[in-house]
Formats: sequence, C-alpha cells, structure tokens
Amino acid sequence: MNMMKKAEFSDDWLTGLRRVVSDPTLYALLKNCPLEIMQRWAFEDIPRGAAICRQGDICRRFSLIVAGEVDVFFEADDGRRYRQARYGKGDMLGELEIFDSRNYICSVVAVSNTQLLSLSQAHFERWLTLDNHFNQRMLRFFSQQYYQLSKKASSDSLYSLHQRVCQALWLRYEQQGTATFLLDKQNLSQEFAATTRSINRILHDLKTLRIIDSDGERIVLLAPEKLKQEAET
Repeated sequence: MNMMKKAEFSDDWLTGLRRVVSDPTLYALLKNCPLEIMQRWAFEDIPRGAAICRQGDICRRFSLIVAGEVDVFFEADDGRRYRQARYGKGDMLGELEIFDSRNYICSVVAVSNTQLLSLSQAHFERWLTLDNHFNQRMLRFFSQQYYQLSKKASSDSLYSLHQRVCQALWLRYEQQGTATFLLDKQNLSQEFAATTRSINRILHDLKTLRIIDSDGERIVLLAPEKLKQEAET
C-alpha cells in the first residue's frame, strides 16, 4: 500500500481504504487483494432508504459492504415484500448474479447509511483469478448464505404464520431479557411475506388469550410459557 501515491487517488478512495485497513474484519477479507485490483475499487456512500439493487435489473457490479446494513428482499407482483436477509459489514452483494450478468433475484435497500466497495464484472473476475484467499472466503460466504436461506425456507414451510409470529416474539423476549419490547410490524410482515393485517390479527388473538398486551408497537409479554407453547404447537 506504500507503493501508491496519495495524489493518484480521490479523498473518498483514500478514506475508504483507511476504513478497510483499520477494521480487522475487512482487513482479514481483503488483505491479499492485488494492487491492480485495489486501484479499481470504487467506494460509494449510500444514504438510508436508498435502493442499491433492483430486482430484475441486470447485475453489472460486485459490491462488498464496508459499513452499515441493508435489507435483501423479494417483491411480489402485488407489491408485497418478502425479506430474505439483512446484511452488514463484510457481506457481499451481486455475488450470485455477476458471473453471467444475470438479473438480480432480489432488491437491496440501505437500512442505515451504508458504504460499499464496488468493482466492475471484469475486475471482479480478475480478482478471483489472482487471489485464492478471497476465493476461499467467497466459498464460505456462499455456504453460509445457502445454509441460512435453507433454514429460513424450512421454517416457512413447516410452521404456520401464527407459530412464526410467536417464535419472533419469543426470540425478542430471550434476546432483550425483558417482558416489554418494541415490535416492528412492517418489518415482520416483510420477513414473513404476510400482510400487516394478518400480523395484527395474530397479535389480537394473543392479546385475547392474555398472553400479551400491546399498545401500537409496544408489546408486553404477560405469559412467557404460554407464548412458548403457542410457538411450538
């Protein structure tokens, strides 16, 4: 990296490079990237709420998340969104579609202010031929991605919407260690490919059973063991 003269690169590029070098996760991923590929990196700042990829468009670049979070979702013809995953630092975008310039399977939207490192298709493929370390990380990423998507697909097939909502409530209860927490219904409806109305109906049923109480997005868990039973049966 000392071989590069600062005058040859923009301030945005140098800022992005410093972020990569100073972050252990990013550095471990990119430390063996050849100089000829590093010189082609483009750092992009994406504001919260902005679209990064649109379902159906042709993929022409590979991107790595340097900072921030994004939602990956499939959009049905009727406008419903089915969230596949939430990605963060070190995750990749366009890695499935870029090899043959395929159409994006899903859309990607920035959940927070996000910075991406991007490469054109030609330079990305050149990187793979030169950097075996990155090749191995790509294989691990594919494996992890396939595992998580398979796990989610199995859950969606085996459990009813009622059970999945109860499981989501139970998970938040376990994670936060408190019986009072906030529930983003819109986010949940996208995760489960269900209407907000359906989510509200299930919450109303749980309220009638005195398992929860609710006030807008605020949930109060009244009977944790009963909720757990609802999630399992």
